[in-house]
Order: sequence, then C-alpha cells, then structure tokens
Amino acid sequence: MKTLKTICLSLICMAFAACTGSAPTPAEVAAKIDSHETLSETDYSVMIDYCGEYARNAQKYFDIINEQPSDSTAEYSRAAQDLATMKANSPYIDMFRTAIYAASDSQIGEKNIKKVQDFQKYEAFPLPEGSGPDLTLPDEIGLIEDMPDTDTTAVIATGDGVAVEPNTK
Repeated sequence: MKTLKTICLSLICMAFAACTGSAPTPAEVAAKIDSHETLSETDYSVMIDYCGEYARNAQKYFDIINEQPSDSTAEYSRAAQDLATMKANSPYIDMFRTAIYAASDSQIGEKNIKKVQDFQKYEAFPLPEGSGPDLTLPDEIGLIEDMPDTDTTAVIATGDGVAVEPNTK
C-alpha cells in the first residue's frame, strides 16, 4: 500500500512538472553558452542557482581554510583537497561564473538580482559586472584602478584598493 502511494505521488509530481514547463538543465544552458546563443532570464536563473549552491557548499571549506594560521596545516590541506574535489564534480562552475560575471544586472533580470544578493555572501559566488561595490560595505564607493591611458572621466583615484566615501557618517 505504501509503495502504491509513493508511485502515485511520483506520477502526480512528474505530471505537474511536465505541465508547468520545466527550466533548462545546466547542461542545456552550457550548450547555449557554447553555441553563443542569447541567454534568457531563466538561463541566468539556472546558472545563478548552480553557482549559488556550489558557493553555499564550498563556504564550509573556505571557513576552515581561512581559520588556519598557514597553508601547511593538515586541516588546510584536507579542506583544500575537498574543495578541489567538489569543483571537479561541478563541470559547469567556471563557465557559469564567467557568464554571470560578464552579465549586467539588466541581462540577469530583476527576479534574479535578489538571488545574486543572497548568494554574494559566499566567497565562491561571482558578483555580476555592473553590480557595483560590495553592498555589505556601505562606505565603499568604488575600486581604485591604475590610471587609463586615454579616457579618465570616470576615474576617481589611482592605485590599488577601494575608494571610501569621505563624508560617511
């Protein structure tokens, strides 16, 4: 009887999924990227979820690594190896990170921006281009970069580091 209920529930779930129009798989999105097709908000949603889940799971290893006094401890080595194994088991992570990083907020879409903001607290999550400075640092207004050779209109300072709003209270 219990098996029959499980089978019926599974069939109902599969029918519901078929009717609602399922999102593409990570492999399908990767194929679109490889063929240089235009990506939809749904495609970005799949990539953000994929990278976000990876970043969430990787954070425990980053926490261990960051706690170590040096990279020669056994804990550091184990965490680094586990992180490398996790990355090897995530075949689209670099492709999706690159695509997310290169996308603007308008390409990603309004509904996905919230997801990005939720996932950006993890070290392994890529912040999309155009998202501006780290929103967790309210007095940071931009990055200091080397002076460009030609157009200097948007340059606020030169050197390395971050620019901080001097009038922050």
